[in-house]
Amino acid sequence: MSISLGEKFKLIRGTTGLNQIKFSELVGIGISSYKKYESGNHDVGTQSLLKVANHPQFKKYSLWLITGETNPAAGQFAPGDVIDELGLLNEEEFEEQFIDTSIKSLMMFFHLDWFRVNPDKKIDINDCGKLLLKDLKPIIDARASKPANNQKTA
Repeated sequence: MSISLGEKFKLIRGTTGLNQIKFSELVGIGISSYKKYESGNHDVGTQSLLKVANHPQFKKYSLWLITGETNPAAGQFAPGDVIDELGLLNEEEFEEQFIDTSIKSLMMFFHLDWFRVNPDKKIDINDCGKLLLKDLKPIIDARASKPANNQKTA
């Protein structure tokens, strides 16, 4: 059984903790129309649907809003989905993995004598930095993908 767009709006609004007035103002829908959508007294129009689906705070729900499906790998969720299971790092995990990876990469550079001036090797400190950042990129990406508010649910 599918739920109406008005009910979906209500579920999305519930994840924000906003009341109807604040939510409708945030997405740019008149409050009287919005109340009618949630109550089921009026069908959601295309413009109102697009306002919610395209709002930066709610784009993560756009697939679910239109199709009822989710795609966590593409950053598409339903209200209430747990997103911490996507391999995103919290502050402590990020710091630990960043330090561990940095140490491993630097130890490799020392092992290869890249930090000594060696005219036979055409490698300089900039090459080391590029390789280090290449190793750290997945960790940085996992931290950068983390929601700014560090909430466990979408």
